[in-house]
Amino acid sequence: MNVLLLALSTVSNGKLNCFSYQYEDEPSFNGYYQLEPIPKFLNEKLEKEKQEHLDYIITLNTKEVNSSVLDTVICNSKNGIEYEFFNITAKMFFEKMLCNGQKAFQQMPKIISIPIDVDDIIPGIILAMNQLRKLKDKSNDFNLYIDMHGGPRNTQMTFQTILSLLKHESIYPSSIYTIIMNKSKPNTIKDDTKYFDYIDFVSGMNEFLNFGKPISIKSLNNLNDLSLRDFTEKANQIADALTLCDMSAFQKSLEDMSNWLNNREIKQDSLLELFIKNIRMDYGVLLKENHDVIDEIQWCLTKGYLQQALTLIESKMPEELFKKGIFHYDENFMVEIKKDPDKSKIKVKDAIECAKAAQHREWESDINYIFIKWIKVLDIFDKDDNGKHISFELNKTHQEYLDFYLPFWPDFKNKIFLTVSRGKSVALKVMLKNEIYINQDLQDMCMRFLILHYTLKQERNIANHAIGERKTNVYDIKEAIAGYIDLARILYRA
Repeated sequence: MNVLLLALSTVSNGKLNCFSYQYEDEPSFNGYYQLEPIPKFLNEKLEKEKQEHLDYIITLNTKEVNSSVLDTVICNSKNGIEYEFFNITAKMFFEKMLCNGQKAFQQMPKIISIPIDVDDIIPGIILAMNQLRKLKDKSNDFNLYIDMHGGPRNTQMTFQTILSLLKHESIYPSSIYTIIMNKSKPNTIKDDTKYFDYIDFVSGMNEFLNFGKPISIKSLNNLNDLSLRDFTEKANQIADALTLCDMSAFQKSLEDMSNWLNNREIKQDSLLELFIKNIRMDYGVLLKENHDVIDEIQWCLTKGYLQQALTLIESKMPEELFKKGIFHYDENFMVEIKKDPDKSKIKVKDAIECAKAAQHREWESDINYIFIKWIKVLDIFDKDDNGKHISFELNKTHQEYLDFYLPFWPDFKNKIFLTVSRGKSVALKVMLKNEIYINQDLQDMCMRFLILHYTLKQERNIANHAIGERKTNVYDIKEAIAGYIDLARILYRA
């Protein structure tokens, strides 16, 4: 099904002169009404190239187009009066001219008129959208064409709104045409589809920068700009990683984007140049080689990617804390196996592997495994009468997480016991950064940080694995993550 969407213009009362129109190198043809050429040209093009024709023309009509009656419309050619109409509206005149003159329709398409008010275009847009949906549902091969050059003053805005709405339903125009008026040669029928693709790309870029959504490759089909395609590939890698909550892929895609921005070859007239500054501002420190996981968590929090921020906390923060020396242990240190008559020793890293295997947690990194076991042995959570840990409630502002009351003083000397075989284990002591040991305020901050880390990990697991009912609301999770970030940065500065 081939459908043309256009906006009708009013017609002058009295005499109309003949104009010549041409598409590329094809023979020119004559017409009198400015909305006459493109339907005729397009219908002939479809017949020649696809042995098809225009099935429907949807016209957007103002009240003047529909109801203002013209006493006389005379179509003048070089040879005198060619057509003469009496008591006719612009809508009727348009239909008459499709049936007459050069390239006249042999089989008239069905014309569907949509009333539109220049002062309130929304009702007309809704009617047009509903009509286009109905036609789309009737055909498995739906082709939409747009004639952009007619209609009232806000036609461009109306069409752009309709096209944006259609995009969300995966309906893209096959071609968009307009007419360039020339003085000394035939007026030019021009294919302007690529300008819609520019608008589409800009819209996609705004969605990407504001919400991290992928940019549709469809919008780049007519853009002969390899830098745009390269960027879109990198941008979609970031968006896909965020969508899948794959934070390792997210970190890798950020690195790829940074490398591409630093080594890009972009044409000076490329549309992408307009966005380079915005991209650098939006991703900021994440494009720098020395950014840390806390920067990524802050970015996710700002964008509203809470589950992604929680995943970074759960999966990436322990290793970062280890690298920064906030907590540490020597994986190559030899520790004695308890209850072993031979008093054998084993490397810490091998003991961790044995302990993980015993719990079927081989998939977990050594550092993440040790970090959570260490938090548990510190015994920093309230307990009920049965000795069971009471969950810490996330119900504070982010500032309150810096000084909330601590019911217990942890013993940072407590050791982790790792089972290496049946009845045998080793003791592992996890060390804190020296500056934390000698500063009570930093110890308090560290304890609050560890409580928050463990609690946020549980929040992440509740959502990811559907293991319980989440009782914390979005606001409280945002505040807790913000408090976690503040505490981490205090410990980083220690």
